[in-house]
Amino acid sequence: MLALFVVLAASAAASIDSLFSRARVDSWLDDQAAVVTSVVNSVTSDVLDDLTATAALVENVNPDSEMFGRFVSHIDGTADAIGVAYIDIVPAADLDSHIRQQRAIRGDFYDVMQMASDGALSPIDRTGRDTFYPVQLFAVGDVIRPYLSETFPEWKLGIGVDPGYDPAFRSDIEGAIAAGGPALSDFLAVRAEMMSLDRVFFASVPVRDTDGEITGLVAAPMVEPLLLRNVDSSILDDVEWEVLPMGETPTRADVDKARLYPIETLGATWSLALAPTDEAAARLAGLPAWVAPTGTGILATLIGLVLWLLLARRHELRRTADLQRVNDDKDRFLASVSHELRTPLTVVSGVSAELHDNINSFSLDEQTSLLGMLVDQTEELSCIVEDLLIAARSDIGKVVVHYDSIDPAEEVERTLVSTRVDATVSGVAGSAWADGQRVRQILRNLLSNARRYGGATIRVEISSGPGWVEVVVADDGDGIPEDKREEMFESYQSAHDHDRSVRSIGLGLYISRSLAEAMGGSLVYEHDGNWSRFRLRLVGIDAPAAAVPVTTV
Repeated sequence: MLALFVVLAASAAASIDSLFSRARVDSWLDDQAAVVTSVVNSVTSDVLDDLTATAALVENVNPDSEMFGRFVSHIDGTADAIGVAYIDIVPAADLDSHIRQQRAIRGDFYDVMQMASDGALSPIDRTGRDTFYPVQLFAVGDVIRPYLSETFPEWKLGIGVDPGYDPAFRSDIEGAIAAGGPALSDFLAVRAEMMSLDRVFFASVPVRDTDGEITGLVAAPMVEPLLLRNVDSSILDDVEWEVLPMGETPTRADVDKARLYPIETLGATWSLALAPTDEAAARLAGLPAWVAPTGTGILATLIGLVLWLLLARRHELRRTADLQRVNDDKDRFLASVSHELRTPLTVVSGVSAELHDNINSFSLDEQTSLLGMLVDQTEELSCIVEDLLIAARSDIGKVVVHYDSIDPAEEVERTLVSTRVDATVSGVAGSAWADGQRVRQILRNLLSNARRYGGATIRVEISSGPGWVEVVVADDGDGIPEDKREEMFESYQSAHDHDRSVRSIGLGLYISRSLAEAMGGSLVYEHDGNWSRFRLRLVGIDAPAAAVPVTTV
């Protein structure tokens, strides 16, 4: 009987040991997945930031191949990509004139071409095509530069090749154009005699003309291994990993041990497969040294193990829950701030260096355009810093609100000019009793949010009533989920987590509502099924004296 009990106890101990080990491995994998996912998001976000800066250059000047490559190199835009390309959008009716114009500029070698499976180039097949997407500029990526022939001029690489010759690539390009903003593609496969790549994808940002029409794309072809180029080797030594399309079965990570984690990106959803290496799994399966059951000591060990698990787990949860929450908030905040600052800083850094080193390469009009870009991006940086300062001061009551009689329509017009948001303005209203600078700060946040996350059409509606003036910023987007409509007004929260690989700083709406309430007004959100509306209500100049605010934030 004793022998049977010992055997049963040993079996139970082994089962608990197995469950504990599995839970331990799962928890460890969750931690590794969080790190790897953060790196993937950081790499793709950095590439999109670099493409945004490069698109701004193309929009403001007409860079030649040398200037394009120099600019991209200065901002390290090809560090994580095969290269950076500017892709033109050419209607079929204009293709012949496009080729003639480019030959006059570049030489007779130019043509709009497609690539055969053996890598040979030939004139594009025009059958059934109404639009073409030839590469006009290309900066070679750091990862492939060492393999290029020294006798081959980099600036010719890819020039004139239309990636749209492949239906899958063409669908991806058209999807990026339809997105109208920074986007990542799904994974594509490239099959050719000279190479075979299973997980190629594109990061892209549209290029627009002065009327706001999309005329091209700045795009970076990338491959999956580059996503984790910057991951700490100590992590990669312990895991088998791969980023793959949703629904596919891992081919590198051990299928039996792997766990799958979704990675939400701009325009695509990928899957991260992680499995511990055999060495890591063995290490993780280890228990405290005193848990080494032998002979009749198994029963005592089993009881001790259960008590140790319960007490240690309870103590760990109590001790680390709050600290982990604070640490997670800090990490998210730092990542968000870094991302928000990086985009304008990249533009300022690249353009200012180009002007400093090659001022004579630009015409007077181009110099004026680039300087205007610097002013805009500097203003953007200033606004971000101002948001951060107000967020810090709002907790200690040191942001002063200066009241005066203001014209809301004038403040709307000034903000539209400074943000360059395309919106229609309707309605009239009397004067409001508010701080014009703070009103513009609120409007800047609302208009920027509408442009970034809302629909294609933005409207500003101005109205008034007895004792109040109201400015509504509306867009025809999908709207904000109901469960986030109040949460988004809290500090460091975003209502659009599903839309961005790296979240926005999450301060704009919090600050906007705080400032509105400090001026005796309010800021609320509503959606009627067709339009999203942020309603900013201010105190009218005709309000009773008791309603006039005297507070500070």
